Amino acid sequence: MEYRLVKQLKDRSELRESFFSLAEKVFDIHLDRWYQRGYWTKRYVPYAIVHGNRVVANASVNRMDMIWEGRERRYIQLGTVMTHEEYRGRGFARRLLGEILDDWKDQCDGVFLFANDTVLDFYPRFGFHREQEYQHVLKLSGTGESDSFRKLDMDDAEDRELMKAFCGKSNPYSRLSMSDDGGLVMFYCDSLLRDCIYYCRKYEAVVVGMAGGSDFTCFDIFCEEKRAELGELISCMMPAGADRAILGFTPAEEEECSCLPIEDEDYLFVLDGKETPFSESRLMFPLLSHA
Repeated sequence: MEYRLVKQLKDRSELRESFFSLAEKVFDIHLDRWYQRGYWTKRYVPYAIVHGNRVVANASVNRMDMIWEGRERRYIQLGTVMTHEEYRGRGFARRLLGEILDDWKDQCDGVFLFANDTVLDFYPRFGFHREQEYQHVLKLSGTGESDSFRKLDMDDAEDRELMKAFCGKSNPYSRLSMSDDGGLVMFYCDSLLRDCIYYCRKYEAVVVGMAGGSDFTCFDIFCEEKRAELGELISCMMPAGADRAILGFTPAEEEECSCLPIEDEDYLFVLDGKETPFSESRLMFPLLSHA
């Protein structure tokens, strides 16, 4: 039985279910609800090696519109790179990445991916190099106004639609922010972070945040415009006792922030010869943009 390469699986039920099964097996991620609730958009394009009706290897394209210091940019992020354990060692990942780069590298401003330490020598063979990311931290204290934020219920259809609408509004507090249809953001917001989403009518903003001890992690903010300073907005959500806000994005104004290199299990790789804002700036890709 021959192997074939299939581009896009969304509307092919048997292959889609096989793809979901492989993603769960390799990464322990569950994509069925993400698909069923309409979050899979045309921006997400799996490239799969298929044996019979079984997906045995995959690498996905995530088309991402982003705003870098006020300029609209088109980036391609590669993700869900995986091969079934029974089919490894056959060069499938190499074939998929080569096909993707042939199709997309001339249709975007930049190409990037995140990789763990088991494959750090693999991606440079395709012209990728590592870049250092930096995370910013604000020293803040809670103001006790958290009741002005309403927690969104992701099992409520109206709340989900509200969140989806805000996903397209970007983050005006960030130097590098997403500006797309929210398919990737909704993966996080209707799974891992579904209990961490808050809407504030006063600021007309949605904040994705989580408290833990003396820290408050602000993953991202979505709003049309700034109606408050960043510190004011975040401090309203911080519980008593919290005194530090860890940002999941790079703030547009860094003067009051401390900045540290990210030492994590995921390493950023950027394609040579394409645009990279990291060469001269201490940045991070927004946490909710990781595929």
